[in-house]
Amino acid sequence: MKTALLTGSTGGLGQKVVQILAEDGWNLILLNRDSNQAGKQLVELTETYPNQSFDSFIADMLDLEELAQTAKKIASVHPRITALFNIAGLLTDKRIVSAQAIEGHFAVNAVAPYLLISTLRQQLRAGATQDTPSFIINFSTSAVNSVKTLEVEKLVNPEKIGGLLDAYAKTKTVLNVMTEFIKSELYSEHVYIYAVDPGPTKTQMTDGNGGMPWFIRLLVPIMFGDADKQAKKLMDALHKAISNQKSGIFISEGKVKDNPAIALDREVQSEVKGLLDHLIAPAQNTAMR
Repeated sequence: MKTALLTGSTGGLGQKVVQILAEDGWNLILLNRDSNQAGKQLVELTETYPNQSFDSFIADMLDLEELAQTAKKIASVHPRITALFNIAGLLTDKRIVSAQAIEGHFAVNAVAPYLLISTLRQQLRAGATQDTPSFIINFSTSAVNSVKTLEVEKLVNPEKIGGLLDAYAKTKTVLNVMTEFIKSELYSEHVYIYAVDPGPTKTQMTDGNGGMPWFIRLLVPIMFGDADKQAKKLMDALHKAISNQKSGIFISEGKVKDNPAIALDREVQSEVKGLLDHLIAPAQNTAMR
């Protein structure tokens, strides 16, 4: 049986991706912050799909030690994972700092996904079969196309937040950079990785969020697609990429697009990898004790 782990599964696009996978017969592991919403989702899935397996874990993506401990529990209970969907994200115009003193956008949007990938590598390798790879999907955004430079040393504590076109876009760009620097070694383990931009979508994140520029908020009712439609388009494109044995690509609004130039910069890739490895090491060490 195919097993997928999804973060941020209780709302917006995450909820729609869960529905698509459940209808396709997947067993699901759900990782969320809100235990009440997660509990309701677990009950609904169990009642609707009684012949499939569903499991729920609670962790705050803003606390790397808590996340590492939870990832270790997931690994012990689920030795084979076919897919990892890093969907959970943060968009705000306020300065939020993680338990490890990392700016919130960077912690949730980039460091947490990298921690999960690193911690669950063995399970993802085991989830692959001779005919079908395991795969990782990092939810990025079209806003990465606005990022021309990336001051890696300032990601942990940026001078300003700025919302969608600043901290959010820069930390999502890290996911595209990550896809580039890790794709080859993952491919050798029969694990594919993708950065995906679902396109402008009507979700709780885009509804009245102060991190969204005012001119973009005006466009939400007329130019942003429903989550159902965007999720289906994304999943269709993903299935096509996997069947064509393509990995390490950027899928934007259902089409394969060029990664932003900054993601192809080898020096930036090296700096980002070094920073991410440095930030997740203490949490992983604590989880191993």
